[in-house]
Amino acid sequence: MIASSRARTPRSALSSLIRAAALPAACTLWLALPAALSAQSAPSAAPRALSLSDALALAKGTSENVALARAGEQRARGQVGQRRSALLPQVSTSLNWQKQLQNQFAAISERSGSGNSGANTGGGSDTTSLADNPITRIFASQYNLNFGLTASQPLYTGGRIMSDLRAAKTARESAEIGITSAEAQVQLDVTQAYYDALLTERLSTIADSAFVQAERTLRQVQLTRNVGSTSEFELIRARVTRDNQRPQLLQARTNRETALLRLRQLLDLPATQLLMLTDSIAETPAPAALPSAPITSVTVDVAQVLALDPRVQSNVASVVAATDTTARARAAVRQALKSVEVAQLQLKSTKSQRLPQLSVSTNYQRLAYPVNALPRSLGDFFPNWTVGIGLSYPLFTGGRIRSEIVAAEAGVIEARQRLKLAEEGATLDARLGALQLTEAETNWQASIGTAEQAQRAYEIAEVRFREGISTQLELSETRVQLQQALANRARAARDLQVARKRLELLPYLPLSQAGSASAAPSASTNSGISR
Repeated sequence: MIASSRARTPRSALSSLIRAAALPAACTLWLALPAALSAQSAPSAAPRALSLSDALALAKGTSENVALARAGEQRARGQVGQRRSALLPQVSTSLNWQKQLQNQFAAISERSGSGNSGANTGGGSDTTSLADNPITRIFASQYNLNFGLTASQPLYTGGRIMSDLRAAKTARESAEIGITSAEAQVQLDVTQAYYDALLTERLSTIADSAFVQAERTLRQVQLTRNVGSTSEFELIRARVTRDNQRPQLLQARTNRETALLRLRQLLDLPATQLLMLTDSIAETPAPAALPSAPITSVTVDVAQVLALDPRVQSNVASVVAATDTTARARAAVRQALKSVEVAQLQLKSTKSQRLPQLSVSTNYQRLAYPVNALPRSLGDFFPNWTVGIGLSYPLFTGGRIRSEIVAAEAGVIEARQRLKLAEEGATLDARLGALQLTEAETNWQASIGTAEQAQRAYEIAEVRFREGISTQLELSETRVQLQQALANRARAARDLQVARKRLELLPYLPLSQAGSASAAPSASTNSGISR
């Protein structure tokens, strides 16, 4: 009996321990269950589908640079109105009410009146008090109400007003060109950002695939190591190769998020907005590669090997023909031409200061001198109307006008030189745009079929490695070649799209710095590839 109780004691203790441990776990599961259910029931935010055309339309209405250009055009329109107003009559009105606390004429009138009353003690019929004089009433009045209407009109200004007006209109036309240029630059920036996002997404996919391939190779080596068919050195090298792919994988994902953030910034979207880019990095499928001629000799024809693909020349020529690449068609050159016109008109306006200025003016007033604070009727007002013609001529200004003319002439010289620089830059920019399009087309044509061949080579290398025919080094090299071929094709497609868009917008774009506006993506958007 005692032995039986001792035998049951460990089992009962174990049961108590299990129940004690299960109770907190059950409570924790019970408390976590509503949160898990709510998390499953809450729908995740759906990503926003965004095509390139949608992005361009959205950026046009939210771009700060376009808004700044429109504000500049609005300012120019206001300046045109200011210059035009100088041609029209200037009319102004005024109403003044005044109360005099002390008046010298009232004091003189009081003193004169008191002196006359003391001298004429026998009668006041022969001496009149100054207080009864109407003129004295006007000057000695305690209250004064003045309503005035003034008008002036310039008759001759030596052409200054017309020159200023024409200069303001020309500046407004230049500001309108600036709006077009800003909109074109925004379209190019958004196009680059959109295709950069597509490129980094493609590079991230390539990095993911390379990591999965390295992991599969590691597992194959591990299996052969378990059966003793592979050395520890091969296993270690496979593990190192797999681990070396991880930083590239993380860098590619970071580049993808950075490109998406840049796109959201240009479109003025929230930083947490999920985007689903619907356009492809290539508009049309890649055409089939030209068949290679059979090799019958090891002799290399240098001209034939280095010759440009005829399809590249045809594609580039069609794009260039559809765009006006002349220097005079560029927005920057047209703005420089407007700047020359403005400088010349400002010089003419400055020289007009040497000529006489003729103007006519008129001033109409109604004056009242009420006894009380306000007049009792319109009959208490007295008219006053003047008309005049003014002529002014600068006899001596201390050299001011001459100095202003010299400065205006220097402005004309500067504007002409800037025009010359703009024309030279536009010619260079057009040439660089055509060269960059040629390079992009060449790279795109060269990438046709390369990725497929690299994929086929990697599949063969995997089979050879699995059958023990080849080494892990051969497999690793083939995988790097595949990754490089896929990345090169993605970059070539991105560069081709951006180069086409830039050449399409070339007449409206600002001048680039040595053609660097359509350069390839920076190193931050390229995932490094190494063994």
